[in-house]
Amino acid sequence: MPPRIAVMPTLAPPGYSRLGIVSGWLLAGLYLAHAGLTTTLARTDRMLPLREELRGWHYLAGTLLLVAAVVRLFAWLRERPAPPEGLPASAFAWGRALAMVALLLMVAAPLIGLFYAWSDGLEVRLGGLVIPAPVGRDRALWQATGYFHSGLGFMLVVLNLATLLTAAVTSLRFRHGLLSAFPPGHGAFAFFGVSSSVYAFATFRAPEPGPVAVAVFWAIVAGWAALAWAVHRGRPVVPRSRTVSPVARALAGAGALALLLFGAWGPYGMFRVTPFSPPAEVEAVDGVEWHAAPALATLEVAPADAFEAAVEAETFKWCRFCHNMQPGGAQHKVGPNLYNIMGQRAGTVPGFGYSAAMRRARAEGLVWTDETVAAYVADPQRFMPGTSMVISSGPIPDPRVQAAVVNILKRETAPRP
Repeated sequence: MPPRIAVMPTLAPPGYSRLGIVSGWLLAGLYLAHAGLTTTLARTDRMLPLREELRGWHYLAGTLLLVAAVVRLFAWLRERPAPPEGLPASAFAWGRALAMVALLLMVAAPLIGLFYAWSDGLEVRLGGLVIPAPVGRDRALWQATGYFHSGLGFMLVVLNLATLLTAAVTSLRFRHGLLSAFPPGHGAFAFFGVSSSVYAFATFRAPEPGPVAVAVFWAIVAGWAALAWAVHRGRPVVPRSRTVSPVARALAGAGALALLLFGAWGPYGMFRVTPFSPPAEVEAVDGVEWHAAPALATLEVAPADAFEAAVEAETFKWCRFCHNMQPGGAQHKVGPNLYNIMGQRAGTVPGFGYSAAMRRARAEGLVWTDETVAAYVADPQRFMPGTSMVISSGPIPDPRVQAAVVNILKRETAPRP
């Protein structure tokens, strides 16, 4: 018989059902929409009404993802796919393990996200329908669900990168890449996920670099695909075993689990947050979790200027994601409520569980002044080794930016008339 010549792979390997193909690709499209909403929501100031509208769309997209993931799981259990021609059974098993773990995460993430919102006292609205909250505001539940909701996001980033790297290898060696080395839609799911991650990292401080970064990423992927096509063009298909051994399945599952554990460590590794906080050492009397009385008789706040406005939009807005700065309503977040913070001794906000580093600083008499706050934001770990505070936008070494941050902090946390 003449040798079989390699041809362009199909969008789905053999053995997948129509429901599996449709739900797999639908899941990829919904994931792209949800990732875009998540990135936009994270960069929208908490003070703007647009944020609440985006939050509603975020919940809706997450709910649709949950439904699509459940349908895909149902189809998965009824399918008996085989490796596409030319792809080793071990590589096929690895691709399915990555897809299955991602699918399970897409079921878990929306459910955890709902409890994260409810425990923060947020209303979950899907269009005009409000989902009744089975739990009330609960800081311990909020911190635990917030960590694992974020952790699931880190896990997906790791899995998506692993999928992309796997496709780079399999496309060059076996002619099967994102479209055919994985279950239907999973390659696109990972491609969209990495694209959104590239955009998110590129636009952390400003939106302008985002499209360029994504275009460069797409160009790299397209170039690699063209290279793989050129390598295999006209070459015969190498017959390979189409039976996936139990050992291959076990190794693939163990590898995917290792990626999950690494992703679960992500929120702590990047932001030093944990699912649980230490017990508070300063009692919150009558539920008042902020400094009820100012420590300074007068607080000098300079008038805002254009430079300070830019610092507030690009840098200080991230402070609001971890800290409340006014009394009443939502109180502590990942960090303590900073109302009336200037002039106070470090680590003394009532009802917050501080790190060992901040408790040492309190014992040593550290007081929050213009100078100490500026030194802290310049490099938290250098100023206070072991602190759990991480500045999302990175340390602030520029004295002019430090001064602007301090001035904004004083204005935001000053006593209300």
